[in-house]
Amino acid sequence: MVDKYYFVKGGAERYLFELTETLQANGHNVIPFAMKHEKNHATSYSTFFVNNIEFNIQSPAVRVMNSFRIISRVVYSRHAQKKLQTLIETSKPDIAHLHIIDHQISPSILVTLKKFGIPIIQTVHQYKMICPNYRFYIEEKNQICEKCINGQFYHAISERCHKRSYAASTLIAFESYIHKILNVYDHIDLFHVPSHFMGSKLKRAGICDNKIRHQFYSIKLSDYIYNENFGKYIVYFGRLSGEKGLHTLLRSMKKISNRSIDLYIVGEGPLKKELETFALQLGLSNVTFFGYLQKDQLKALVANARFTVVPSEWFENSPLVIYESFALGTPALGANIGGIPELIDDHINGLLFEPGNVDDLAHNIEWLYSQPKKINEFGRNARQKAEYHFSIEKNYDTILTFYHELLNKK
Repeated sequence: MVDKYYFVKGGAERYLFELTETLQANGHNVIPFAMKHEKNHATSYSTFFVNNIEFNIQSPAVRVMNSFRIISRVVYSRHAQKKLQTLIETSKPDIAHLHIIDHQISPSILVTLKKFGIPIIQTVHQYKMICPNYRFYIEEKNQICEKCINGQFYHAISERCHKRSYAASTLIAFESYIHKILNVYDHIDLFHVPSHFMGSKLKRAGICDNKIRHQFYSIKLSDYIYNENFGKYIVYFGRLSGEKGLHTLLRSMKKISNRSIDLYIVGEGPLKKELETFALQLGLSNVTFFGYLQKDQLKALVANARFTVVPSEWFENSPLVIYESFALGTPALGANIGGIPELIDDHINGLLFEPGNVDDLAHNIEWLYSQPKKINEFGRNARQKAEYHFSIEKNYDTILTFYHELLNKK
């Protein structure tokens, strides 16, 4: 089980650990391969992990001194190959299940896995294989960009789409060209996509349809208690960054005539201060920023919300905030973009609106807030969808069919 982090840094790692736990509970031996890090979970395999590398170095002098090491690690890591080879020779795995490997590990390990004849499946959490900055989104312009999808990665440089830096953007463009020339991703036998939308983008970029398999993420439903009651507020929870559509959400709150609707915004991110200032400028006394909340606090807040709002303006893959909301019996109002409409069934377990459309979002907030019977109905349907599509058992059964398919081919 391969990911660059062996602690829960984001949704990819949360899925990795839940899948690992399920596999182990069903008698499988799961061997991790990741980067050494002080936050890592304890494991006897940590000696095989790749050395930690820090990309966000502040000092220009240190950055220059480390530039060769960083470039070699990002583009094609011999270090990762050697570490993985030793692990393979020691543990002799049947299958490699990859998650996020770029930069800290690099796709060089695909060559090593194929050298030992190990079938490879990758859960595709982001667009890195087909978009150098992995998001199809230019933060500086707050707009979607698909210029690189057909392999024309030089657009990443002209758009400065990584860290708003020509140097950083040149590195990721160079990295993408090298991986394309070497055809490293051809070594992956199956791509597990949590959304059909992600699968469509992979196909458009030239990945064979017969390699793509769909299965939603999973969620441990026993950790989420269905709740029929709700308060007098709506909630956004997640990262506070440009692609999440939070400026649109605040403008929509300014538009609505019902000033008794409270919006709770939970989370941290680079735009937190800017959004707090923007809310003050708009005179939104009914918007509260909570910052980071502990897991149980967040669950309680979401469970008692009338509905959650997911106003994203980029190609979300399969956002876990909707899984969590549905598991608690809380409907969702989401932008009709990326994989969101595969989770939210319009007027069944929530509502969809046109991404970036302030008036459409404001109208939907006001309408749904005023429909308590619909909120209860949507909430029941949301929990039912979570139980049927997102359960640990459903995910395990499907992933196991993927594994058997790989072993049969081998």
